[in-house]
Amino acid sequence: MLRILKWAFLLLVVLVLLVFVVVPVVMNTESGRRQVAQVLSRGLHRDVTLRDMEIGFFFSSLGIEGLAIANPDGFPEGNAIEARSLQFESNFRRILDGRVEGSVEGQGLVIHIIQKDGKTNLDGIGGPPEEGKSEPPRENGPDGKEPAPEGGKKAQLDLSLDVSDSRLVIEDLDKNDRLVLDGVSIAMRFTNREGAPDTGLKVRVRAIEQNTLKVTDIEIDARQAGDWIDLEAIRAKLPGEGSLEGAGRLHLRGGNEWNAKLDAKRVTLGGDVAPFVASVYPMAASAGEQIGGVFEGTFELRGHGLSWEVMKPTLTGDSEVRLQEMQLPPESLLAQAAALAGRKEQGAILLNDAGATFRIADGWLNFSRLSASGGEVRYDFAGRVSLDGKLELTMDLAPLVRQFGGGDRYAAYKEYVDKIPPLRIGGTTEAPKLLPPNEADLRKSILDAVGEKAGTELG
Repeated sequence: MLRILKWAFLLLVVLVLLVFVVVPVVMNTESGRRQVAQVLSRGLHRDVTLRDMEIGFFFSSLGIEGLAIANPDGFPEGNAIEARSLQFESNFRRILDGRVEGSVEGQGLVIHIIQKDGKTNLDGIGGPPEEGKSEPPRENGPDGKEPAPEGGKKAQLDLSLDVSDSRLVIEDLDKNDRLVLDGVSIAMRFTNREGAPDTGLKVRVRAIEQNTLKVTDIEIDARQAGDWIDLEAIRAKLPGEGSLEGAGRLHLRGGNEWNAKLDAKRVTLGGDVAPFVASVYPMAASAGEQIGGVFEGTFELRGHGLSWEVMKPTLTGDSEVRLQEMQLPPESLLAQAAALAGRKEQGAILLNDAGATFRIADGWLNFSRLSASGGEVRYDFAGRVSLDGKLELTMDLAPLVRQFGGGDRYAAYKEYVDKIPPLRIGGTTEAPKLLPPNEADLRKSILDAVGEKAGTELG
């Protein structure tokens, strides 16, 4: 009896080895890879190919290299998702039964989202097959038997995805708009199970550069809300000790509409930030990288599009910027205006406090406040700056003339400084053009002032 039990036990061990060790080895073949690709194709309703595959002993894991999930019909030829390597921690037998469940870790992922005719190439992925479309034919498995029919049931999909060192491409063929993000990490749950809780989406991006302003270490916590994606938290690093925080919404249909409220804090001026500062605070126009100080701002913005060129004509919103400990070099617009008003020094102009309030509309920043305080003197500008950097500004010359004596040009008119016509400013933020009042306008304004004075005295 004991001998029978011993042989029975050995037979059981052999059977276990056959099922949990030999079968995975058999599945690690070209035929096995094709069968897994077919199961994934049925589950995702997309053509799926694998370059290599390795099933762990006892069905403990599934490693895939060279994964490619093709675009559906009606979209450009190519792949919606590619992966250099993926590691499934899942019960492999469930995958063969049409249940793609478990967790996935990967590297070198490329997700290419394409929108065309109001639809995206990810619509319906993992859901029921499109009407009129048949599922891919199923080959016999390694055991020579045809897989059991599924009775018309859709494959169950429930994966926790965690990938790094990836690329995200969003392309809107309807708007000729495209955004490419490199160095992306994504953590999300990908499921078609009814009633499954929405665990949201976490995206990390190494860097984004839009309109010369480089933002690094971007973190976005998002959650789907109908056709919208709620960007519940946006965090990023800006130059120096600068930071960016905020929230917003993104609608990936109907023109890629979005809105956001962002706060920038303690951003070090100069370097890559200089062109941006020259637009939102044009006294710093043509200052280049020599500008110094700290920048803060609040931006409430709306628009459509993903790339700057598409986004620019739709951008609207209200913003306010504040600058402290600001140093404007002699090349800056304010320093040039001060030199025109009689300033002899060639050094930087120091501003204790500066700020601007503006509304963006129709491609322009329309300023309701644009001022600065240097010592006891306050300078005031008015006008607008286009999103392409074109200047249409005026500046009251009186404070500058009082501070710097007027030089030879205004020496004879000191008594009538308040009547000096404003300085007009054109050109661009890179090359501003100062247009001082001509002699005829200057004399007319002084004569008018003299006439007013004489009339007052005679009266």
